[in-house]
Amino acid sequence: MASSGVHRTSLIAGLLFVALGVLFLLDALDAINLKGAYVWPVALIVVGLAVLWGGLSASRRRGES
Repeated sequence: MASSGVHRTSLIAGLLFVALGVLFLLDALDAINLKGAYVWPVALIVVGLAVLWGGLSASRRRGES
């Protein structure tokens, strides 16, 4: 767990779900034309980067290279 008490991966995953919810809402209101084929790959990339970032920062805290 991070020193601030918030797990970084959980925070990023939560923000991702909020962003997806906003995108789907805007699509339902016809404010944007959202294609599902673009949403899931981007979501997977963001989650993957969050996991990698969390792993790299954890190894730095332990002093590993």
